[in-house]
Amino acid sequence: RTAPEYRNLRIFAVDPMVARGGDHQVTVQVRFEPLAVDGVRLIGRRLEVVDVDTSALPPIWLKPVDLNHSHIAMQHGLEPSESDPQFHQQMVYAVAMRTLEQFDRALGRVVYFRGHRRLRLVPHAFRGANAFYHPRLRAVLFGYFRASEDSPGLNLPGQTIFTCLSHDIIAHEVTHAIVDRLRPHFNVATNPHVRAFHEAFADIVAVFQRLTFRHLVHQALDEGRGR
Repeated sequence: RTAPEYRNLRIFAVDPMVARGGDHQVTVQVRFEPLAVDGVRLIGRRLEVVDVDTSALPPIWLKPVDLNHSHIAMQHGLEPSESDPQFHQQMVYAVAMRTLEQFDRALGRVVYFRGHRRLRLVPHAFRGANAFYHPRLRAVLFGYFRASEDSPGLNLPGQTIFTCLSHDIIAHEVTHAIVDRLRPHFNVATNPHVRAFHEAFADIVAVFQRLTFRHLVHQALDEGRGR
């Protein structure tokens, strides 16, 4: 039997606090690759998702999603959900793979990490309003936190916010990992412009990748009415 060319997975295209409507959920295509579930890991050729919450003592290990399961594959992945940790794993895998494939296309070759080691994605790594790439661990660590009771913005007061559900944050942090692979010395801040380049480049990649969701672009143009 011939393996499919692509794997279809559903994601939030916009942060859930403004994306609770179905219009902001999209199905993306990533290159099909064999995936394995090994204990606590979802393992691909270049990425692995390891869902451990280190803020708890002892750390809490969450069951990995099996994207090969027929019930999941037949409906283009799990339905987008703010409360389902396995969807969070699907989200980081899909967006990270899409980001890698954009670099593959631009560079004309497949980007591997040093020693063909996988980039590790940890969707619920710690409590905190942050996410970051850790070069020594070769991992992207995503935090989660509660919205302010007094100034929650578009969120409910005290609602749990997961940085791993932000398309832009995932693309931004994975770009840091890719730039570190291509230019490792750019992590050495020999002058203020080095870190500024890292941040600006990662932001631009996230913005450009968002612009590939055509219906969101069309919707923004319609709402803008030429302004």
